[in-house]
Amino acid sequence: MADVLVDTSVWIDFFRSGRGRSGDILDDLLAEDRVLLCGVVEMEIFQGLREKELREVRSVFQLIPYLDTTREDFIKAGRLWNKLRRMGMTIPPTDCLIARLCMAGNLSLLTLDNHFEKFKELKRVDTDG
Repeated sequence: MADVLVDTSVWIDFFRSGRGRSGDILDDLLAEDRVLLCGVVEMEIFQGLREKELREVRSVFQLIPYLDTTREDFIKAGRLWNKLRRMGMTIPPTDCLIARLCMAGNLSLLTLDNHFEKFKELKRVDTDG
């Protein structure tokens, strides 16, 4: 059962090098059919692709279950961003949406970005070993 949303940072590392701890973890999760993809991650990946990379990435992403985003997810992510901002923390709004999707769906997040640690309720896949 798919229960891990993979963040853009891991996909970039995976497609560029495929090596390292996060690449090994992602390989294992893909083999176990545990990986989910969401629109904001897909958007972030495709905005940085060169034409020659497009086919490879699309062929991989088409095999991964897709997590839909609702209007309520956007509203809750905006409220989450607002709350963090009032606490003096600035997090990209797209990352607030990713965190919201994970928390709402009781999913774990595989990421290389440390700022996700600011979301106390967020379950993260350990990439430190």
